[in-house]
Amino acid sequence: MMKKFILKVLFFSLPILIVSIMLELLLQNIPNDYSYKNDYLDENAEKIETLILGSSHSFYGVDPVYFSGQSFNASQISQPLNFDFEILKKYEESFQELKTIVLPISYFSLYYNLETSVEFWRVKNYMIYYDLNSSESLEDYSEVLSNKLNINLKKLMRCYVNNDKAIFCSEKGWGTSYKSENAVDLLKAGPIAAKIHTKERDSSVVQEVFKENVQVLNSLLGWSEKRNIKVLLFTPPAYHTYYENLDDEQLSITLDKTRKICSKYDNCIYNNMMRDTSFVAADFFDSDHLSEVGTKKLSILLNDQITNWGKVPPGK
Repeated sequence: MMKKFILKVLFFSLPILIVSIMLELLLQNIPNDYSYKNDYLDENAEKIETLILGSSHSFYGVDPVYFSGQSFNASQISQPLNFDFEILKKYEESFQELKTIVLPISYFSLYYNLETSVEFWRVKNYMIYYDLNSSESLEDYSEVLSNKLNINLKKLMRCYVNNDKAIFCSEKGWGTSYKSENAVDLLKAGPIAAKIHTKERDSSVVQEVFKENVQVLNSLLGWSEKRNIKVLLFTPPAYHTYYENLDDEQLSITLDKTRKICSKYDNCIYNNMMRDTSFVAADFFDSDHLSEVGTKKLSILLNDQITNWGKVPPGK
């Protein structure tokens, strides 16, 4: 009796399993920014001299075409410090020419990770497309399991029917979507973004995330120092409607902690550019992201800091 029941279950489950596997293969075969950057690093890591990491502030705000030498932007939207470090460790044997890492430390950077955020679903992009294995959740290794069916069907439709590839970065990894002609209302955007990026510092979860990020940043700088790789940390420019609405204590702790950590390593320079007056309204796409206009300006400034390493005054 039990044997017949099991056979019936298998009989009805097999088609579902086959369809699921097919969906998984089709979904993972859709080009995206993560798979593109992984493939680029697989093929070119040994040539890269300057590597840009970080979240959307560098994804949209730092364009490698304005840097001297071979440069690549390996940042992603909402990419936290722990995955920055995971990418470095994955390619540590391949980075034969790597001389400089450029990494933003934003208002939220030390208080944020993917696993505890509303964007936890992005973790699977690193497990699947960067072939990392740091997650203990089975869902993070599957597109089918990590997204609702309607979302996956829309992705399949866009790719295989509309021929719309999900790559939103340039050849060198810079995010191309934030155009100046589509800039949003900076007055309205500032308070909204500031509220989203302000964390409940009294929360035990946030405190643990902060502690882990401080450890990761120290480890990343130590890893780089052993390999004679310079690290340029910077807090990106923001429009006044953003920084005027930030929590003073969270901002102060972030800036002070970053300065103290950087000061322990001879290979590190940190610049706080949040209130840099050379960036004006026309440079921003929204209150805390640059458009292509501001991106050019910031990228040239960062490249100049690298070129004039040792002559750059510490951030204030």
